[in-house]
Amino acid sequence: MKKLLIVAFAICVLSLSACSSLSGTSTPSNSSAPHTVAPSVTVNAHSSCLVLHDRQALLNQEYQITSVQFNKAQAGRNWQQAGEAEKTLMSLHQSLVQIQSQLKAC
Repeated sequence: MKKLLIVAFAICVLSLSACSSLSGTSTPSNSSAPHTVAPSVTVNAHSSCLVLHDRQALLNQEYQITSVQFNKAQAGRNWQQAGEAEKTLMSLHQSLVQIQSQLKAC
C-alpha cells in the first residue's frame, strides 16, 4: 500500500513539474512574435494534452491495481486494508474526474 502511495505521489509531482515547465515557456517580444507564438502555443497545448493522457493512463492502472487490492482485502476480511484501499480509490477517482474535465479542452 505504501508503494502505491509513493508511486501516486511521484506521478503527481512529475505531472505537475511537466505542466509547470510547459506553461513557463516564453516567446520573443520582437516583430516576428506573431509568427512564433501560434506554433508555440499549439505545441504547448498539444504537449499538455499528451501529459494529461499519460497521467490518465497511469491513474487508470493504479485504480485497477488498488481495486484488486480492495477486493482481496474485503475477501480476506482485512477491514483496515480495505478501508485504506477504499480511500485511495476515492482519491484516484477524483483525480481521474479532474483529468477528464481537463481533457475535454483538448
